Amino acid sequence: MTGRDWWTLARGVNVIMGILTVPLGALIVGAASQDNIAITLLLHTLSVAFFMAGWNALNDLQDINTDRINHPTRPLASGAITEQAAKKFSWICFALSTFMLGGIVLHTEQTIGHLEWLDSVAIWGMALILMSSYEFDGIPFNPCLKKSGLYGNLSVSGLIAVVIVFGAAAVGHGTDILPWTVAICAMMIGTSREIIKDVEDMEGDSERHTLPMKIGAEKARMVAWICALLAFISMGMPFALDLLPLAYIVFLTPALFFLTMVKAPIVKGEDTKASKLLKRALLFGLLGFTATGLIPILL
Repeated sequence: MTGRDWWTLARGVNVIMGILTVPLGALIVGAASQDNIAITLLLHTLSVAFFMAGWNALNDLQDINTDRINHPTRPLASGAITEQAAKKFSWICFALSTFMLGGIVLHTEQTIGHLEWLDSVAIWGMALILMSSYEFDGIPFNPCLKKSGLYGNLSVSGLIAVVIVFGAAAVGHGTDILPWTVAICAMMIGTSREIIKDVEDMEGDSERHTLPMKIGAEKARMVAWICALLAFISMGMPFALDLLPLAYIVFLTPALFFLTMVKAPIVKGEDTKASKLLKRALLFGLLGFTATGLIPILL
């Protein structure tokens, strides 16, 4: 068991994206103009990091049989990390995430009061329910959402998107419309990418009833394209609702470009290329929305 194995088990790159998404969510709602937010942002960021690491380890534990076919080099599938060690790692991460949430409550109550921490706790609880529904049979769905095609894709993308709102909640804007519209956009991009990844993994997904397995690869790709189109439309929602000045849409140009580019590889069945374009659209979309929150501070 090397450090690289643990990094892979935790999906270190995805955890880093989660770490960055929390302050991005805060910056989108103008947190750069607020004082004394470093501690609460740190607590929110660490809570997300531990939650994601624990969930990724749990996901590999649940998928160990299919990973032996689709991803045989992953630490659990290859035997580099034992199942017992992975379980311990997962539970420790979830415990640390919960501990950080407790820190959020205590810190916010001492500095602000008035139950300002409630949004953060509610969003964390929502993420836990989504994660449990995705991974486990009978909590509350049987089979679990992971095995139910499109619902599974939506739930895992929703878990990622809600981190944006969690970041906004860190600075008291968890109920604002803006971060939720950005989260919807991220969710649609994520759902599109999850469907494409399911197409790539059809051969080994014997224990899951993914969307491609239900309706076929070609139709699933079309659903992925519809989700990408919805992401394109939802990216304009903050401007249509006058939440942001229309001129700021220029910062979303790269993301919009990548979303328009994704149709061709989806139609041609170039799944890896489509997945990469969607990942870039998500990255540049988050950066673009962050810029819209920073510009008023810089001007």
